[in-house]
Amino acid sequence: MAVGSDPWSAVDLGVDARAVLRSALMRLKPEEREVLRLVAWEDLTAADAARALGIPAGTARRLLSQARTALRDAPGVSALLKDRNSARERHR
Repeated sequence: MAVGSDPWSAVDLGVDARAVLRSALMRLKPEEREVLRLVAWEDLTAADAARALGIPAGTARRLLSQARTALRDAPGVSALLKDRNSARERHR
């Protein structure tokens, strides 16, 4: 570890990122959140998520699109994504 570096700043950033994402996820409509959970965390396709939820595939795709847009536009998330992309570029 470099002299004068603060390991807690990285922890703070991680905690802040979790809080931003949790807040953004809670702002989603429950049906948007459920489709997003199945696709993003359970690795289902939108069609498989639709079948699991008993809704039309087009509805699942619409809900997924709305959830992604809402997350992208949520306060703090765009800054979080920008910071993450900048960090990724620095490590290439």
